[in-house]
Amino acid sequence: MTPLQIQHYLPRMLEQAYRFGEKPVTTTVVNTTLAPDMHALEPTLTRHGYNVKALSELLHIRQPEVRSFLRGQLSSGRTEELHNQLLAAGIPLNDGLSSPHHDVINV
Repeated sequence: MTPLQIQHYLPRMLEQAYRFGEKPVTTTVVNTTLAPDMHALEPTLTRHGYNVKALSELLHIRQPEVRSFLRGQLSSGRTEELHNQLLAAGIPLNDGLSSPHHDVINV
């Protein structure tokens, strides 16, 4: 997670915890506040500078198909094909997927 993302999401997590009367802030509040998952495919690609337009040009497909790919709405065969094309292009798709998660954020 980048400093800008922390700056964006931390106040939301704390506000949500306050509304629930939850102290310390648990992973339940963090996970519900951080939807969509910051380690999902689209946020990971965006962090590396690949937006829908860039992916469309790189994969030689239309932008609506890129959006469907990012949302997981394509067939498994087509999804695997596009995923393999991204890997072949050297795009890091697994970045941050193995980062450790903490159970409690002390406030």
